[in-house]
Amino acid sequence: MAFDEKYETGVVWQDFQHKQLIDLFQKIKEARANKKDESLFRYTVAFLAMYVNHHFSLEEEYMEKYQYPGKDTHHKEHQAFVKEIKAFRDENKGYSQRASDDLLTRMEDWILTHILEDDQRLGRHIHSFEKNRSAP
Repeated sequence: MAFDEKYETGVVWQDFQHKQLIDLFQKIKEARANKKDESLFRYTVAFLAMYVNHHFSLEEEYMEKYQYPGKDTHHKEHQAFVKEIKAFRDENKGYSQRASDDLLTRMEDWILTHILEDDQRLGRHIHSFEKNRSAP
């Protein structure tokens, strides 16, 4: 899974951050396949913890600013993923192959469901809002 246009929402900062996440997913997937993921595991877990806090906060600011009608549901999904990552960190203080596989599965599920569905809707809404605001 490499970042390509199907992941783009057209919101520059959002696409940039999604690309960071997908690039990291690809790196850990390759490292896992080559049995070299142990050193990347801790970094990935720490990055995800930072990423969800920063990225979700920014998305939620935009949902407010652009009066996104799906903001409550979107926010709940963010909260659930934050809890999931926190629980994962608590359960996996160190590296194991099982934990690495689980982390990859969680990341892939998030990318395929949240980014390709929910964030796409948010991006369309932002663009529509901007277009309507600039219309005469």
